Amino acid sequence: MKRRSSILELWILVAAILLTFCTANAETPAQGLPDVSESLTIDTTGLNNEPTFIDWIQEATPMQLIALKGADGGVRLAFNTCQSCKGSPWAWFEYLGDGVLQCQNCMQLFPIETVGTEEALGCSPISILEFTEDEGTVVIPEEVLSEAEPWFKNWKRTGE
Repeated sequence: MKRRSSILELWILVAAILLTFCTANAETPAQGLPDVSESLTIDTTGLNNEPTFIDWIQEATPMQLIALKGADGGVRLAFNTCQSCKGSPWAWFEYLGDGVLQCQNCMQLFPIETVGTEEALGCSPISILEFTEDEGTVVIPEEVLSEAEPWFKNWKRTGE
């Protein structure tokens, strides 16, 4: 009887270890970021006229945003996917320096002056115009993030 008890205890220990390992890995999807579906608050105190890329997970889909301050000092926000190419696995922008972004799908160049503005059309990051701004932060509503989530379903930039 004692031997059966020891074997049972061993199996329970193995099961507990496996359960702990699986649970720990399940809580850290894509790049170790939490799986969230809520409003996004961004600290704007460190932003300047060069783009900052912000990783986010919306409804289990990794996505990325671009944040910067315009020449007027206002916060500019955009999804890091192309209006023309969105949905493509390679539809994201890289910063080349000197105020220029380049779409990695169609290789078009885009000036950062219009990131996050109504003038950003065609091959450009998708502007986020709906957000609230407070002293040192901006908040992007969950609805805006959810609307963009399908554009990132095939995105291949994750894991960089």
